[in-house]
Amino acid sequence: MSSYQEVYKLYHQASEFEGVVALESQPMYGTITAVLALVFIALALSSISKAAGLPLGLQFVQYSFLSLAGSAFFGLATIFLTNSFGVYA
Repeated sequence: MSSYQEVYKLYHQASEFEGVVALESQPMYGTITAVLALVFIALALSSISKAAGLPLGLQFVQYSFLSLAGSAFFGLATIFLTNSFGVYA
C-alpha cells in the first residue's frame, strides 16, 4: 500500500475536527480582545506617571501586570483576527 493510500484511509477514518471557538464568532472575539489589549497597554503606559509616589517595586509589579495582560490580549486578538480574515479572504 502506498503512503498516499494510507493517508487517504486515515483521513476518512479520523473523527471530524471541531474548534473550541466557532469560526463565525472569531471576528467579534478578535475585535473585543484587540480593544482590551489597547486599553491594558494604555493603562500600563499611563500607570508610570500616575504612580510617581509609590515604591519602585510596586510600580514595577503594577506595570508588569498591566503589560502582561495587554500582551496576552494582543496575542489572542492576533490569533482570532488572522483566523477569521485568513479564512474568509
